Amino acid sequence: MSDIGKLVSGFRVFKATTYQKQKDIIGHLLEQGQKPSTMIITCSDLRIPPAEIFSTNPGELYLVANMGGLIPKHDAEGTRGIMSAIENAVVNIGVETIIVMGHARCASIEIMMSDKFAAEKNGLSKSMKTWLSVAAEARDAVKKEMSDKSPEEQQSSCEHESIIVSLRNLVKYPYVAKAISKNKLKVVGWHFNIETGDIMAYDPATKFFEPIS
Repeated sequence: MSDIGKLVSGFRVFKATTYQKQKDIIGHLLEQGQKPSTMIITCSDLRIPPAEIFSTNPGELYLVANMGGLIPKHDAEGTRGIMSAIENAVVNIGVETIIVMGHARCASIEIMMSDKFAAEKNGLSKSMKTWLSVAAEARDAVKKEMSDKSPEEQQSSCEHESIIVSLRNLVKYPYVAKAISKNKLKVVGWHFNIETGDIMAYDPATKFFEPIS
């Protein structure tokens, strides 16, 4: 069966089962409008959808996915798409929480940690390198401080450090900073380990990631 065939087959199952069970919820969202309280910014290659990880109903999450689940500095060139999504979530929708969620075995972070990322010639495309450079400081720090560690250990550390970089960038967005100052918004960083099913939460006080029980 082709990829399209698999999707069509899966859609038929969804239409006959999940959609029918949630039809009333969907109808309510269409009538009342959705107003999710939580925004999740995560990676495009996260293997399990956030709605499934957190057992949420339709309309409860405002989702944005990109390579690495990264958040650039405010007004950085070539990154307007995610900025407009964050602004819409904070200013127009009024989300109460933004979760920056990276994950284990992230292919995007693996690319960023590779020699191909650092290559001057025959490396990544300009657009991909520009985007992944959002977290280049995380890569550089890991490469410097963990030069004696294995590639797997370096990648795991860079996944965590990239979340911290994104959080640091996010809280400097003017409308995000304003909402935080008024206690209307909370920003957190989480790391999902698909191999164990665990989530580690970043604690700004200790600067460590601690498991969510």
